[in-house]
Amino acid sequence: MGSREDMRLHNKKKACMIEYMGTTVCIDPSLPFLNVIGKKYTMMILGVIGNRGSRKNFNEIIRDIPFSSTTIISRRLKELQNFELIQRDEDNNGVSYSLTDFGKNVRESLLPFLRMVENTLQD
Repeated sequence: MGSREDMRLHNKKKACMIEYMGTTVCIDPSLPFLNVIGKKYTMMILGVIGNRGSRKNFNEIIRDIPFSSTTIISRRLKELQNFELIQRDEDNNGVSYSLTDFGKNVRESLLPFLRMVENTLQD
């Protein structure tokens, strides 16, 4: 029998795993990312930036997310940049934001989940 610390480590490994199609996926490395995705306005920002075109400026993002706070939107944009989901571009027309390839993949991957939730909660 192992030490108490060994038992905790073993239980942590079991708790962070999801079995899927004959493989095991660990949740732990995704927790910081999932934390950002779950924050207020994050999903809306990913939606707005990905809708109808590839670039949005700050004012377009604020306009398209009703009742949003400029402070929180600004904070979320920085967090999304840190996770390389969006990129900030500066040119003669000003600053704009676009999805990275990773951001596009995440956005697309989340759509079936969001549709399922939407359909389930409408019933």
